[in-house]
Amino acid sequence: MKKSIFLILLIISSLICSAQLQVKEGSFKKVEGFVNINTEKMFDDNDRPYAVLKIKTENINDKQRRELSFGGDAQTFFETEYKDGEVWLYISYYATFIKISHPDLSSTEFCFPYDMEPKRGYELTLVNKSALDEAAIISIIDQRLENTSNIAENPDDFGYIVVKTGSLEGATIYIDGNEMEMKTPFVSDPIKKGPHKIKIVKDGYETYQDIVAVDGKGMKTINVDLKKIKTTNPHRHKGFVFIPEMSVTVDINHHYEDFTPIAITPKLNIEYMFGPHLGLGVGSGAMFFAKSLSAVPVYGQFSVYFTKRKASPFINAKGGYAINVSTFSDDKYYNYVYDNFNITGLFASVTVGVNIRRSRIGITLESYGYEERYELTSFALQQYHSGDFTFVGVTYSYIIPFSKK
Repeated sequence: MKKSIFLILLIISSLICSAQLQVKEGSFKKVEGFVNINTEKMFDDNDRPYAVLKIKTENINDKQRRELSFGGDAQTFFETEYKDGEVWLYISYYATFIKISHPDLSSTEFCFPYDMEPKRGYELTLVNKSALDEAAIISIIDQRLENTSNIAENPDDFGYIVVKTGSLEGATIYIDGNEMEMKTPFVSDPIKKGPHKIKIVKDGYETYQDIVAVDGKGMKTINVDLKKIKTTNPHRHKGFVFIPEMSVTVDINHHYEDFTPIAITPKLNIEYMFGPHLGLGVGSGAMFFAKSLSAVPVYGQFSVYFTKRKASPFINAKGGYAINVSTFSDDKYYNYVYDNFNITGLFASVTVGVNIRRSRIGITLESYGYEERYELTSFALQQYHSGDFTFVGVTYSYIIPFSKK
């Protein structure tokens, strides 16, 4: 009697979702490099090799996952292997469609968009979609009450938390810091009455947090429209990034009559991003300047991004040493005969600009040390001189994350 009254009160207080199986659109794909090497499940009953279909699941618990059944046409054979969070289906590679069924979650059919290959691996995602329905609340709560002995004895001490995120599904729920297996739309197991901390997390959306009070014999429904994060640059996440870079600069403290003092410097950089604002790394490049004059700068660097926005001001600083590769000689320059003009010594660079998604463009100021030996022809004297080249120009670079987040 107590159980029936409790169910009626729950139904009156709110509605939740009935389940329906669907294959997530666009989720079917070939898994490159994955092959069937299970010798016990290598061939079907027609002595043809199996393909392997990894079926990932969303909003389906382990018990429901093991109750899934599979079918196809009369010539298709199946063998199943249950993994953590997914089912591996060994399937005849010539299958044209698959039917997936569950006694409580209806069924769905999926036609393969192209022919599979023998022994190869494929995957798709099976989703427990939902629609508002009164019958679902009876079914879900009835199952949970049967598996929870103390709720039937003390219904006044327990309630439920329901979380709906509108058309957005698959958000992760945390109750009192514990991650729930079921994604949104979500209904909790029986939970003791009183205040509980709720957190709703979805990649690309702002995290929602609140404290809700659960009443005995009742249901607390949370309707949340998660706000999409529009300002975060997804390419500046924590981790390593690879940054190819190209600079075109002009020497501003030396003047030559017979050539344009332009330097072209491609660089390769690796940075570790500590988040969206700071990266530390190393790099090297090749500096081409003044006909055959060239050098290889080797340096450490850091980058600072001032906002999380997709378009953010940034500053990049480099410091290291330039190694001479070739020399430049000039036959005559006023009273001098130049010889062994080498770029070598300390190297420094500062770039200020804007980062838009993965691209960075900025104004660069660079300094290279150089060594020069020259002869004064009038007096047949040799002298040595060292100094610094100063370059100003533009730089373009591109951020490539080592892994996607």
